[in-house]
Amino acid sequence: MKDSVGSILQIPFDLEIGELHDFAELQDFWHSPSTVSWFRERGYMYTPSIDDNLKSKAPSGDLHEVDYPYAMYDCSGIMPQGALDISGKVLFAQDSCDRHVAIKIVRTNTDEHRVLRFLNEQSLDTLKANCLIPVLDFLPNGSYVFVVMPRWGSSIHLPWITKAREILEIMHSMLKALAFLHKNNIAHGDINDRNVLVNHFSDSIALNKNWIRANLRSKGMLSYAVFDFDFSVMLPPEADRKVYRLPYQRSWGTFNYTMDTAQGEFDYNPFILDVGILGVRFCSDYQHLTGEIPMLAPLLDKMTTRNLDHRFTASGALDFFQELYSQLTEEELERYAQTQFRERHLRYYEYDRWKHVPVEFAQKWAAYREPPIPWKTKVLRAICKKSWMSHIVPWIRWVFSGLWATVRYPFSLDFSR
Repeated sequence: MKDSVGSILQIPFDLEIGELHDFAELQDFWHSPSTVSWFRERGYMYTPSIDDNLKSKAPSGDLHEVDYPYAMYDCSGIMPQGALDISGKVLFAQDSCDRHVAIKIVRTNTDEHRVLRFLNEQSLDTLKANCLIPVLDFLPNGSYVFVVMPRWGSSIHLPWITKAREILEIMHSMLKALAFLHKNNIAHGDINDRNVLVNHFSDSIALNKNWIRANLRSKGMLSYAVFDFDFSVMLPPEADRKVYRLPYQRSWGTFNYTMDTAQGEFDYNPFILDVGILGVRFCSDYQHLTGEIPMLAPLLDKMTTRNLDHRFTASGALDFFQELYSQLTEEELERYAQTQFRERHLRYYEYDRWKHVPVEFAQKWAAYREPPIPWKTKVLRAICKKSWMSHIVPWIRWVFSGLWATVRYPFSLDFSR
């Protein structure tokens, strides 16, 4: 089927969810004259560079302030406006009004496509309030669609954050986005700081020295938005997300650093896993700061607890965060809390997040503290580390769960009828 502008753009490759693709092949596609011409006919212009960066034209000057949903930008650095997408699936361009956009190639009839359609149907005010990147347009192209979004910046922690307030603003944004997605039966599946954008961009290789962004952050002018739904699951509105399950293999991958399925579990709930993934990400970035921000200790323990029935829901984590955040003083929000010195050698289930927390605070929130890992859990994790056992143990647990259900079933019958 042809679109309203012209012919179908030939896609010389297959994009499969969760698989790595030949970056050079994707770059050749974006750089080809036929692709450049196809997008120009539809009002999107870009000039491919000779290296791996896709640079769009930009006027000279320092900070350029624009209205939401577009991002502020500056022309500092060695390669002003230089951008690099490591997936190869995103094109950076400008529209007919010279506004900066990002265009992603997406397979149609996928959960990612459905999520992006849903976001496109929401008002800009709703997306802004819930910290999600807007979807501006769709360019249909056979079994693929090019999704147009405003270009925002990456590397949200650069230049390095130094105040508690700035850290909590990022956390608040991510929690709001996840709670909104879950409310609408969408599990993100890969929520982490790499999939969060900020409403400012510049030379992507010089952000650690970008004083313009640092100044914007200090003035509270930065906003954050979650994006990238490659691994997302979108259930029908009437589906009960509390009982939805996926096979254990779907939980594996570089995006999931939780131990939720490390004991031979044969299935999992992606919404519960989502909260755990975000909790682990927060632990990796901020768990060493509980001395400066004590509220992180109960929040992170409750987001990553092994007791999945008692783990925070996304909305529960957001409510807890907002309640404790509202009690912080200006002095506490302005505390020095530098993010680059992270104790990355300690995983979230090894680090004692309570060791620097005031005694009174620890006593008040003692019920939220995660207990030590039981020896049985440690044994199961050790067994499941072997690749072949990581499949056998789930099978055994599945068989026994079925037998147990069979034993229980006769006693659950209603004989009153």
